[in-house]
Amino acid sequence: MTTTVLSPSDRPQVVDDWFLLPAPAPAARTRLFCLPHAGGDATAFAPLARELAPEIEVWGLRLPGRGARLREPLPTDFDELVRQVVAALLPHTHPGITFGLYGQSFGALLGYEVARALPPGHRPRFFVPASAHAPQRWAAELPEQVDAAALLSATDADRIIEQNAELKALTLAVTGADLALCRGYRHRPGQLPPEVRLHAVVGADDPLVAGPDLAAWGAVTERPVATTVVAGGHLLAVPTEPGPVELLRSVATPAEAAAPQPAAGRPERVPDLELDLTDTTFWAGPDVAARIDALRAAAPVRRMRVAGDGPVWSVLSYQHAAQVLGDAENFSSLGGSLLGTSPDGSVPAGSGRMMAFCDPPVHRTIRTPLTPFFNARNTAGYAPRLAEIAEQAVRAGLAQGEVNFVDTIAPVPLAVMCDLLDIPVADRDKVVELSDRAFLSATPQDRRSAHQELIRHLFMHTIAHRARPGDDLVSVLATHRTDGSLLPIEDVVLNLDNILVGGVQTVRHTAAMGMLALLRDPRQLQALWEGEIEPADAVDELLRWTSSGLHVLRTAARDVRLGKAEIKAGEKVVVWTWAANHDPAQFDRPEELLLDRASNRHLGLGWGPHFCLGAALARAELAAIFTALRDQVRSVELIGRPRHNKSIINFGLDELPVRLVGR
Repeated sequence: MTTTVLSPSDRPQVVDDWFLLPAPAPAARTRLFCLPHAGGDATAFAPLARELAPEIEVWGLRLPGRGARLREPLPTDFDELVRQVVAALLPHTHPGITFGLYGQSFGALLGYEVARALPPGHRPRFFVPASAHAPQRWAAELPEQVDAAALLSATDADRIIEQNAELKALTLAVTGADLALCRGYRHRPGQLPPEVRLHAVVGADDPLVAGPDLAAWGAVTERPVATTVVAGGHLLAVPTEPGPVELLRSVATPAEAAAPQPAAGRPERVPDLELDLTDTTFWAGPDVAARIDALRAAAPVRRMRVAGDGPVWSVLSYQHAAQVLGDAENFSSLGGSLLGTSPDGSVPAGSGRMMAFCDPPVHRTIRTPLTPFFNARNTAGYAPRLAEIAEQAVRAGLAQGEVNFVDTIAPVPLAVMCDLLDIPVADRDKVVELSDRAFLSATPQDRRSAHQELIRHLFMHTIAHRARPGDDLVSVLATHRTDGSLLPIEDVVLNLDNILVGGVQTVRHTAAMGMLALLRDPRQLQALWEGEIEPADAVDELLRWTSSGLHVLRTAARDVRLGKAEIKAGEKVVVWTWAANHDPAQFDRPEELLLDRASNRHLGLGWGPHFCLGAALARAELAAIFTALRDQVRSVELIGRPRHNKSIINFGLDELPVRLVGR
């Protein structure tokens, strides 16, 4: 189980399988990814991390087969390891992040190949190889007689491990495996990308590498290579010594940080003002809270350009978000409720006809007949059936053992929606298949095609219920009259589709993202599993924390002032729900997942006239899912890297590979 990183802490924290933050510093301007020596682990960089914080945040690489990943197989192929490290780095190196690589000995060789393999936009500003021969000389400079024991002796590590036979055997095995990787390495001619500065360093007492050896690094870079000899032996950063702190601080300091300070009375430049908030890699990043805090502090309502929608007003504070969502007179839904609805500025299809695209009083005329199906009383009566659906899904996951958790829990909201919309048993497999394709297909074209087919199915379903109405939701909406006239069939279908999409997506993504958050915070997971906190009481914190409905769009109906922003009629205003739900002005310690959080008035289910129609049902579904998991599953183990989806509408996970172990 792992712990996510969102705020400064004295405690080491784990980002994911591959990275440890020995001294978290989320406000740091620079990240330093540290790659350990042969046999080493990320924990070796703890003293270095403490010395460099808070200006530089150290990310220690956690290699398989050692430390917390001891049960995993040791790497056996150097090129495959490079590919894995590159894939692990990509979510944490999106454009706008200043970062560099520091590698010791074997870690320097690995860092060199990783720096070459990273794609444009994800490349380091600098690379510091320590205690390492240049890669083109690696094979020749690694004598055959240097085995694991000899290498440990050269690094003085043997004095420590000699005191513990088990530790010695383990260290020798890991070091030997890494040496085998080194012996299999073959340098492919080429240079570092031109934007990467290289500064090689070695200890004055290093028995394996000498100061003059560092000059050979000049052959792998177009830029002048810098070299430094510092005090120390073969390993510079170790559990008891921080290593070349001043050198790394000098190399890592961004050039703009050394620029003259602005004149008195002039505002300082706020970093990241031009971030593209529609880039999901931003929201998936472990530093998202610190970066949103910086943006919010500078201007909680700001003008930003959004690809496909042009300039929009982005709302990042809870106070202003609640004001926008609660004021339908000034902030209208007629122009669409989501970015991308009408990029050309035209009125979106469904405006004035779908609940989501309506303002009061029209909104109420559609919503009112549906309300009884979602109220607390009906939801409570549905509880036994809901528990049955959740238990079946969890049992199916346990039977498989290793599963994509997203797929395991997806049948729950789909089955609930089929019940609610009176989908015949014979048609359910088809509706589920279309829904999966509409939500999860790899391309927009495939999703659109499936959604159109789903609409056609709902169209025929609605016609049948209008002809032979019952007391179900579809019949009630299909026979509902406003001003004496039936709702057009098209309007009924649009609203049913809206209910289906909202009902499935919110629960699916909140459950999956919530499980990932719990896996990264073992204390909260243990409290839930041991009954200290009931799932029904934890649901609102999971909704706040995940905020899977990432944004809500409104259009200014008239000129209006929001905070210090003067918004003109017709301008788009987007509430970033995640930012509002992590606002420290509203929530104490918002960066922490606290399942017993009191007074949790989050915006995860909306606010004001458009507060989620199915809020009570969504809460009940989530509670049923986590109750079934708690009752049937002894442990949930993360066995692979989570993969986020690319949606800013329902932000969540496409993959959460886990192992379920039954009680």
